Amino acid sequence: MKKIVLFLFLIPLLIGCHKKDKTVSEGREVNFSFLSPIRSLDPRISNEYPSCHVVKMLYEGLMHIDLEGNPTFGIAESVDISEDQLTYTFHLRDSKWTNGDPVTAYDFEYAWKKAVDPRYAQTGAFTFYTIKNVSACLEKKVSVDDVGIRALDAKTLQVELEHPAPYFLSLTSCATYSPINKKIDQEHPNWCNDVGEFFVTNGPFKVDQWKKSVEITLKKNDFYWDADAVKLSGIRIQIIPDANTQFCLFEKGELDWVGQPFNSLPFDIIKDKNVFDKIEKKEMVGLNWLFLNTNSRPLSNKNIRKAIAYAINRKEITDHVYQMGETPALKILNSELSLQEEPYFDDGNVNKAREYLEIGLKELGMTKKELGPIVISQRSSIFYLRVTQAIQQQIHEALGLQVEIEQSDFPVHFNKLAKGDFCIGEMGWISWLRDPIYMLDTFRNRSFATNMSKWEDSRYQSLLEKSDHEIDPMKRKEYLHQAEELLMEEMPVIPICFITLTFMKNPELQGVYVSPLKELDLRYAYFAKKEVE
Repeated sequence: MKKIVLFLFLIPLLIGCHKKDKTVSEGREVNFSFLSPIRSLDPRISNEYPSCHVVKMLYEGLMHIDLEGNPTFGIAESVDISEDQLTYTFHLRDSKWTNGDPVTAYDFEYAWKKAVDPRYAQTGAFTFYTIKNVSACLEKKVSVDDVGIRALDAKTLQVELEHPAPYFLSLTSCATYSPINKKIDQEHPNWCNDVGEFFVTNGPFKVDQWKKSVEITLKKNDFYWDADAVKLSGIRIQIIPDANTQFCLFEKGELDWVGQPFNSLPFDIIKDKNVFDKIEKKEMVGLNWLFLNTNSRPLSNKNIRKAIAYAINRKEITDHVYQMGETPALKILNSELSLQEEPYFDDGNVNKAREYLEIGLKELGMTKKELGPIVISQRSSIFYLRVTQAIQQQIHEALGLQVEIEQSDFPVHFNKLAKGDFCIGEMGWISWLRDPIYMLDTFRNRSFATNMSKWEDSRYQSLLEKSDHEIDPMKRKEYLHQAEELLMEEMPVIPICFITLTFMKNPELQGVYVSPLKELDLRYAYFAKKEVE
């Protein structure tokens, strides 16, 4: 069988090309803060915020994302891809765990298989669905031994896919694809609960101290294969549950970064022009949207859902509430992932909204009064409350419907939506991939935990299935385009606006890569100072 051999080379762009008017200040520690504590440092559940930010600093998978946003080699140094694009054979470089053990293909096989084993599977298991038999394994239809992950020897890992996936190399850069030390996990299964001699990692940094609910400090990992390129001596992350306090500490120089991707900036600071002008912005591949519970009336009716979607004026909300340059969302995919330039529906078309409401009420055999109050559930947040209040007012004025708001802390809010205990649920959604499939795949099956609307459509499933097996990029894109069009016609979710990441940082902190996927890479970060002449 012929093989396509793909070679990628890591080019540390920021290390060897500093401007002459700057000098690199090595050995400095960078200071961040989170609003909430880190629940776990186990990479198998690292799709959760804020844990994922720390996990990405501690572990490295086969690939990582370079400064241009493309997959480049991490622990792998080359990969062979079969002509049918179903088999990937990764060849590993020499690298070590923080205790000096070699990182092997067996560590990857063990970690990935345990992540999809129904006995242990955590919330990150969904990121492995592209691999052969993972879905069947999670449904207990086949053994974990039948999953398409196999270490051929200590330096070679072979992966079989369910279907061609042009995004698979990028997928292996996700934190959930990190290895874990097989020997330690078998002998000390609780190794990741506390920092100790068995807590080993393989990325640019290692854990120094972890005072839960207080702070976590990381130090440079001298065993990291590319340690010479790492300029920071460490990272300190304090848990500060108030955004205004964080901003005050940043103003005093005690924090080097404030805002996203860790936390939102305090809403009121945008009123200060001197502060506002210093805010940096970057559009994300993601959006804020409203899940609609299609399992219960009245939102089981498509026309009622569309009435609400058309009643919302997103431009008014982005201009007067968000005020950070966000773009109104009239589709699911934005930026480089956009499948069509034109919107799929009208923003704030009140007349159309009223028409859909009238049709929906007739189909349900109900009057407007019989609908009762529509409840929007949201995370506890002063800022998001303002957004939801604007939506509440717009729906009431356009349709005459009573809308109530229910707030709860994010973990409670998330669980309510996951259980289907809601009417309309506010949520932010960031893609894990620079590919349209992730956002669209959310709604493939009613059984998916991420499909909080519990909507399912055989036509939609067929389009995604065709895209899965299509090798031609243009034909695949057209299937995905048709899927997004159908999703917006059925409206199980209402897009509000595309997310803009906003933050302020110490101007001396350079070389930080902020990805459109809301990830921060510090492996090549450094503090730069102007030379004294």
